[in-house]
This record gives sequence, C-alpha cells and structure tokens, in this order.
Amino acid sequence: MRITVTNLVLIALLLIAGSFSFLLYTDLQEAKATIEKYQDIEKLNQRSEDFIEALVYGKHKKYLTGEQLARYEAGLKEHGEPTEKNMAKINEFKIHQLFTKKQKNKDDEAESYAIVQIRYETDDPNQYGDDYIHTLTVNSHWVKDAGEWKVDHIDMALLEDSRDEMLRKQAEEALRKAGQAN
Repeated sequence: MRITVTNLVLIALLLIAGSFSFLLYTDLQEAKATIEKYQDIEKLNQRSEDFIEALVYGKHKKYLTGEQLARYEAGLKEHGEPTEKNMAKINEFKIHQLFTKKQKNKDDEAESYAIVQIRYETDDPNQYGDDYIHTLTVNSHWVKDAGEWKVDHIDMALLEDSRDEMLRKQAEEALRKAGQAN
C-alpha cells in the first residue's frame, strides 16, 4: 500500500478535525459543569427566599436540620404551634437584598444573607404611619442533607425598628423639658 500525498493530506485533516472535536467536547463539558454550578446556586437562592418567607410566618420547619431543627421542635413543645392568634398580623413583607454563596472548597455548604423588612398591622388600617416596622438581617448557613439544601444555623439581627424614632423623640422631649425645668 502506497501512501500518496492525497492520503497524507486526508489523514492530517482527519487528525486536525479529531483534535478540534476533542477540544470542543472538553470545552462543552466544562461549560455544562459551570452552568450546573450556577443553576445550583440559583436554586439555593430561590430556596433561601422561600425559607425567609416561611421564617417570617413561622412555617420554616421543613427547611431546618441538625441543631436548628432541634431548637425549633423544643420551641414547639414550649410555646405550641404558631397560629394566627399568637402571630402578629403582617401587612407587608419585603426582601430588600438577598445574596447566596457557596463556601470555598465545600460544595455541600453555603451561606445566605438577606435584609428583610416586615410591616405589622396596627389597630386602624387607615393609619399607615403608625404601623410597626422591623428591618432584620438574616444570615443562614446551609448544608446539603440527603441531597437537599437545609439550614443548620440562623443568625438574625434587628437593624431598625419604627419604634426607635418614636422613642428618640420621647427622649428628646424629656431632655428638653428637663432643661427647661433647670
């Protein structure tokens, strides 16, 4: 069998096309892995949003695991199931910021940070200015439990309370009156 120039060109073209195809295939696999990673974070971000809403309404048990689940169940035993009667009437609930990220070098751990504003009903629905408003930060630590993201630790902090302004005005008025009395 003689190798002609045409056969050499065809073999070279076949090798070039094969290596190019292999490079495209590996790039495609890397792209798919990257997309899956971001889709997982996006799903977790949506789960974080659902968790925060459930947390506000006291219906977040299905999102908990580990020590946090044990604390929730202990609270149920002590205080009972959250009901409409023992929950404040929430008029409005907003998540102002929500950010979720995976822990470095750990695919089964993540954290989410949120700033949440809750406006509670007052006795008179026509007086919007007298509503009670909380602004909270919620920091949730997530772990994969049987393939599902669950919260094993929550840190919440009160950032701003609408009553703060009322208390500040009362304190200023008391100081002003005390200054006038002297």
